[in-house]
Amino acid sequence: MVPGIGWVGLDPTNNVEALENHIRVGTGRDYADVSPLQSVYRGGGHTLDVKVSVNLIDQY
Repeated sequence: MVPGIGWVGLDPTNNVEALENHIRVGTGRDYADVSPLQSVYRGGGHTLDVKVSVNLIDQY
């Protein structure tokens, strides 16, 4: 938390502040709460169809 400003989102990969063009995919107290997951799928004959919808909501 930054005094006088509040919580500030950071994008350390791109070395920028996380603004309106970023999408929050996790919230937690620290890295262990929202660490990326890694998995492996072995199989065949499956397809994946993905749809992503983003809606602007009022911030409090």
